[in-house]
Amino acid sequence: MEDNRLPADVLTSVMSRAATGPRAACIAAMVSPAFRSAADSDTVWSRFLPADLAPLVYPSPPPRSKKELFLRLSGTHVLLEDGLTSAWLHRETGAKCYMVAARAMHIVWGGSPQWRWIPRQDSRFPECAELLAVCWLDFSGSIESRMLSENTRYAAYLVFKMDDDCYGLDSPLQVASIYIGQDEISSHPVRLQNNIGNEQNDGAEEGAAPRLPMERPDGWMELEIGEWDNHGGEDKQVCARVRETTYGGNWKKGLILQGFEIRPKN
Repeated sequence: MEDNRLPADVLTSVMSRAATGPRAACIAAMVSPAFRSAADSDTVWSRFLPADLAPLVYPSPPPRSKKELFLRLSGTHVLLEDGLTSAWLHRETGAKCYMVAARAMHIVWGGSPQWRWIPRQDSRFPECAELLAVCWLDFSGSIESRMLSENTRYAAYLVFKMDDDCYGLDSPLQVASIYIGQDEISSHPVRLQNNIGNEQNDGAEEGAAPRLPMERPDGWMELEIGEWDNHGGEDKQVCARVRETTYGGNWKKGLILQGFEIRPKN
């Protein structure tokens, strides 16, 4: 049957059920003018927007359609009212994503002269935490599970940079863990700084090679802390933590923390 024989409201209703995600809607819009009209409708794109959009600041000027609103919220981040959390929508799925600033994290000795707070123009937040000198690392950040999209597999990533004169962050290995409530659901060895020659000892005691950081398109580094399934229906705290299990190890310097990011696991 030709699509132009279907009433517009029927085609829109069918499209709203058949389009499984934003990508599918965009593909359908290329089929024909009638499909484009249905695929671009507010009825279809409302399905990809979270029901609780209130925490997200509506972009200015006001969007002309639900599709435009989705594309804006998935194309850039917006700061929430606390100024310490940025939010956006995952373009592939419409799931909610967040970055929590270092200021909102718990950093052992973060309020001492061992750390300092510095402004950076390439950060989403007014301040980042810069490590000056400690012999033991332990920092964590948390978010309420009710803020996340239901039935979504998420991953948390530490977002950071290194000073040119950084040292001591390659040894001993760190441990990255995810907690839901009081339960630790994942734990992996990681290495914030990877230097040539570390490979011989990587994972010798843990039984697995450590995860290493990767460079992001925005120039920062990210290190996967762990992943979990957010089923919904619960109101628990999700905590992402990176720490050294050996107290009083090497002295270290030069780590710059922007925060940690939570987004759907690809």
